[in-house]
Amino acid sequence: MSNTVADPLSLPPNLLKHPSIMPSTAHLLFAHGAGAGSKHPFMLSFAEALNALGVHVWLFDFAYMAQAIAEGKRRPPPRLPKLEVEYLNAIAYVQAQIGTDSLWIGGKSMGGRVACHALNTLTLAEPNPNSPKPIIGATIIGYPFHPVGKPESLRLAVLQSSTLPVLICQGERDTFGTREEIATYACPDNIQIMYFNDGDHSLKPRKASGLSQEQHILAAAKVIAGVIKQSDDSYDASI
Repeated sequence: MSNTVADPLSLPPNLLKHPSIMPSTAHLLFAHGAGAGSKHPFMLSFAEALNALGVHVWLFDFAYMAQAIAEGKRRPPPRLPKLEVEYLNAIAYVQAQIGTDSLWIGGKSMGGRVACHALNTLTLAEPNPNSPKPIIGATIIGYPFHPVGKPESLRLAVLQSSTLPVLICQGERDTFGTREEIATYACPDNIQIMYFNDGDHSLKPRKASGLSQEQHILAAAKVIAGVIKQSDDSYDASI
């Protein structure tokens, strides 16, 4: 279990709610990848697609990214424990805002990996009857199963130790984990992987495929919204 502690008074920068276009109790907190922030066109397109499908989306920037944007130069992300603390802070804030509404967490690439660590940390925490409604699961676009060019350096442990639902949307030719590579990994049944034809790490296919990144983003949003809203209905029905 991580030793991270969330401080709701220390929030990640640019934490912003992108509301659903219809009444909804389903929320997704979604973090950016290592090289682009929450206002990247991919992030905004994904949020807009989910909003149209009845999911509120919360986006934010990790502190290193906010500093990189302010300085106008690239910065590498800090080590994972620091990022997890920032993610836990964002979770605490969003939970305080949404009350009894349901919450999923996730992210693009690195952001999704951090979300999985945060999910496991909260799952292992001592139950608190006064705590907000538990997080239901996580969803990731382009999970970084290994660094590019280092297929032996697997990042499977956080997935293998997860007990809650995790939905991964992965391009078939993602250099952080291709469909062929992932087929050889041992993942528990609660890890669901949906593949996107000829997609890269951002779900972008080659022109010869006859498909587009926009189509894949919409398709990913549709399956993610379906899983989130189905779990939301199931949870409410069990109260």
